[in-house]
Amino acid sequence: MSKQLLIYNNISPVSSEAHRDWSIQIDNHAFAEGLNSVPLLATEITSVARELPVIFAKTQDDGGFVPLAVMGLKKGQNLFLDEKKRLTLRYVPGFLRRYPFAFANDGKSDNFTLCIDDQFEGWSKDGSKGKRLFTETGEQTEELKGVMEFLKDYQYRAELTNVFCKRLSELELLEPMEANIKLKDGQEGGGFNLTGFYVVNREKLKKISDEDVLDLFKKDGLELIFSHLQSMQNLNALVNKYSEQSKEAA
Repeated sequence: MSKQLLIYNNISPVSSEAHRDWSIQIDNHAFAEGLNSVPLLATEITSVARELPVIFAKTQDDGGFVPLAVMGLKKGQNLFLDEKKRLTLRYVPGFLRRYPFAFANDGKSDNFTLCIDDQFEGWSKDGSKGKRLFTETGEQTEELKGVMEFLKDYQYRAELTNVFCKRLSELELLEPMEANIKLKDGQEGGGFNLTGFYVVNREKLKKISDEDVLDLFKKDGLELIFSHLQSMQNLNALVNKYSEQSKEAA
């Protein structure tokens, strides 16, 4: 079965009738094992940039852009899971923290439905383990109310992220980049190339008008851009991490 939204297997609406007795317990992040990158909210870029490379990728649906945190150099590779499948990141992106919950809509209205990945292994359908979604009378528990508030905030910030990325595109600041990854000790023939991602062009940034610079500054866009550019230095640490794990696996 193909994944929905990268890590979701089967999304279904939540209801007090169908999920009255369900509870959840998240012990690890095994659901993120096959992710080499994860979508970011614009407001997360500064936090993530301290540890991971932050790049931009084109979206398949509308040709826009989305910021991504890079967690691996190969498809299906996440370099930041420990032996117990727990993320070792200092800051875990909201895209992962919201799992196995998500908002969904039909694309025809602004109404969103709370959904879950009902195949997540952390569910206890008899409520015997973890935190319940509903009370015995069918009311939302504090746990589920907290999830709803988190998802509402996430959706709001996702819309701001779209605005930020659209502005970068309008100013023609994003350009495709290719990284030549060189490995030590002759691993994998010495290296490989990373393609298909975009970064802000520093020279183009210097040439935008003073009015556009002020607009970006007042909307915190400049801070996000510089955090993104600075984050590219984390690529070397990612390469070293990849080499170390490759040696251990050999």
